[in-house]
Formats: sequence, C-alpha cells, structure tokens
Amino acid sequence: MLCSFTALDEYFDAGKAPLKFQYFNGELIELASVTEDLEYPSLPYADAVLNKNNSRILYQCLNGSSFPGHRQLGLLYSPEKRFFDGKNGVYESLRQTDLEPLSAPPELLVFESAVLCARYAYTAKAENYGINMDSLSADYQRDLLELILSSAHPEKGFEFLLKCGFLERFWPELAELASVVHTKDYHPEGDAWRHTMETFSYRKNRDIRLSIGLLLHDIGKAAALPSGNRRFDRHSELGEKAARKFLGRLAYSGKEIDDIAFLVRYHMLPAALPRIAPSNISHILFNPLFPELLELYRCDELSTYRGPDAYYEACAAYKTFLKHSKNPYRNMNGKTRGAYSTYEAGSL
Repeated sequence: MLCSFTALDEYFDAGKAPLKFQYFNGELIELASVTEDLEYPSLPYADAVLNKNNSRILYQCLNGSSFPGHRQLGLLYSPEKRFFDGKNGVYESLRQTDLEPLSAPPELLVFESAVLCARYAYTAKAENYGINMDSLSADYQRDLLELILSSAHPEKGFEFLLKCGFLERFWPELAELASVVHTKDYHPEGDAWRHTMETFSYRKNRDIRLSIGLLLHDIGKAAALPSGNRRFDRHSELGEKAARKFLGRLAYSGKEIDDIAFLVRYHMLPAALPRIAPSNISHILFNPLFPELLELYRCDELSTYRGPDAYYEACAAYKTFLKHSKNPYRNMNGKTRGAYSTYEAGSL
C-alpha cells in the first residue's frame, strides 16, 4: 500500500514526488527479511529507507514507530486495486483546509505541515508549531526540501517554515533573504524573499535541480556590498559559495553541488549574453547546463514583471553561438575564418 504523501498525491492528483512512501503490513523485522539494502536513519516519518537505482522509498510499518502527526496522512492507497483506505476520520480531515496537528514530536509536525501546505490546499498557523529541536539530520532536511520544491506551491511551504522559525534555526541563508531590500524600479514584487518565492510560479516543470537553483540564486545578496551603481556587487560569486555550503550540509553529492553552483554563479550572465563576445565565455556556453541556466533566467526575469523580451534575446544569442560553433567557415564570434581572422589578429 502507498501511504503518507504518496497516497495523498494519488488522491489529489498532485503529481509525483521524488520520494515514495510505502506502507508495510507487518513488523519491521519482517520487512528487513524480504527487502535488501534497507537503511534505518531514525526519521520521524519513516521506519526504514531504501535508496536504490536513483529512487528513495520510505517505509512505514504496521507496528513501527512512525505515526503521522496529521490525520490526513493516515490515508492508504492500493495501486493494484485502485482503492483508498482511510480510518479514524481521515476522509473528514481531507475536506478541512486548516491543519489541526495531533500530539506528535515537533520535528514531525513541522515537516508534515510544510509539505501539506506546499503540495495541497492546506494552511497551517505557524504559532501552533514550536521549533524545539536542537539538530536535524541531513536526510530529514533534504527530504523536506525536495518534497516542498516538487510541489505545486513551494512558496506556501517555505512561508510556513519562515514564520515558525525553522529557516532561521536551520536554513539561515534563506531566512536572510527576507531582510534584503530591493528597489521598486527593478523588483516591484518586493524583497529578495518575495522575489525568490515568485520565481516558482513561472516554472514549466518541477525539476529539482532547477528548483534548487531558483531557491538559491540570490542568497549571495545578504552578504553583498554596494559598489558604484551595483547594489549587490559580486552577489553571484558570494551566492555560489553560500550554495555550496548549504547543499553540503544537506549531504548532496559533489556532482549535484557543482551543477547547482553553476546555475547560481552564472544566473546573471544571460542578461549580458547579446553584448559579450562568445569566445570569451565559450566554456560556459558549451556547458550542458546552459539551457537550464536560460530557463532559470526566464523565471528570474518574469518574476520582476519585466516581460520575456530579455530572455528571448539571450536565447537568440545562444542559438547564434551554437550555429557558428558548428560552422567550419566561421569562428565562435561569427567572423569568417582564414585570412580575415588573421588580419584581425594583426598578422597581415
């Protein structure tokens, strides 16, 4: 049986999450006897975890220790029979819009509330959830992050985490965005926090790497100082360092960190692409992630209500670069190869 958020995703047709919650009708020791490579990370929402073939399954057992902190998460679903099984007032709770937590550990209640708000049409009062936690595992934090980011409205989940104090305690890089003031001329949507939350509404899909890139693209602004007419000088470079530190705490792999750091470091580059000689940045343009960088730039631009014109210009410049890079008679800048390029170099 599917359970927890996976069952609710089926019930509300909310799309697929990067994690799968599965119910096992038996003891944990029985599950271990029939499932290889199980891990037991002591998570409040799972009795055991299976990480295999780029998938992550979180098991809840009949007599395990993981009990939901909200009635909505007591729903079960059988994919084979296409049958939902709900007890103890589950169906009544599904129709309620305001979450009413049960008696459960605070780390479980905060986790569930943030995800329920982000993935479905629920709201939670932050004052009802105390942050009485000294530390949280990297598994917990990464699961929470990816469940929120793969939701239709991640801004609702993050807003809850901001108001209840979770961000200040565990993800201070994100909490600091709320203190970064933007000028209305460039960011009428509000401060850096509001701007970041607005970018999610322009995603074409819920890709995790792109979504993390959007979440972190401006975290360098809190540490950036003004220089000349640049209010947030070098915030991209500072943001890359902060992103690497943040993702490292959540135990992302080196490859995953490098990919997201690329998106954060160069998220401003597409704006200048039509005016830069491609040969000067060819190593960036040839990066396989550059199309994804353009998509991040599109979401970033549209969240400022400026329209898509600058994005289209950047795409046109990128397409021209790709065309010239494949042309044996022209260089990356579109100049004719041979005598003309030699003359330009000063040899003739």
